[in-house]
Amino acid sequence: MFFNIEFYPPYMSPEDLLRVEPEVLAKLILHKREVITQKLPGTIETIAEQKLTAEKLARQSRAKKDDLEPKVNNLIKERQNVVREIKDKLHSNSSTNDEIPIDFETIQKLLTPQVSTEQFVNLLDNLIESYNKNEGNPDTLEHYQSSIKANDALKQVITEFEQAKVHWNENEAHRRKLESKFTKLSSSLKESNSAKEYWNSGVKGLSALLGSIATLLPGSGNAAKEGKDEKKN
Repeated sequence: MFFNIEFYPPYMSPEDLLRVEPEVLAKLILHKREVITQKLPGTIETIAEQKLTAEKLARQSRAKKDDLEPKVNNLIKERQNVVREIKDKLHSNSSTNDEIPIDFETIQKLLTPQVSTEQFVNLLDNLIESYNKNEGNPDTLEHYQSSIKANDALKQVITEFEQAKVHWNENEAHRRKLESKFTKLSSSLKESNSAKEYWNSGVKGLSALLGSIATLLPGSGNAAKEGKDEKKN
């Protein structure tokens, strides 16, 4: 009896499966693989084009970030020069006068790269005021003007740099997502082509499998033998 596979129940018993002719089942599997191998190349081609665009955008955004990063780092170091200068002078004065206080907390904040340009100005004013009270002359600070100019320049470039980092992170994440999708689809196409070749070559493997299942069904010689063995045990 031929089992109509178009109306198979949600669950197929071993008997139901055995009523499906191996050739029919193999053709169904083959058809499914053929559909996949026909659809995937177009999808992969589209993803490949999107991947190339994403790679270009990621390179451009990274180049911009990498171009701005050393400028930002150099400006941060340059604006810190006056802080280090004041710190050294206060240390020198405190060695001869124990009553001179040193605002280590403010100095530490000023030497932090993440401190904003606005915070830097306010904190530096406080430090210089403290320095002036302790008989230090701000006019003699060698790096004051250059540090202020560096902080002003940093204010102009830091926003652009932060935006460049955000754009690069977004573009790089998108590129990686497409790269992963492209790899998975390419692997799926390769596997489907291999499977198509296998099922197109014959159903010997499936016939052998179904034959093995048949020997385990109730009423087969092996099943009866197993029943006797269980009773003996």
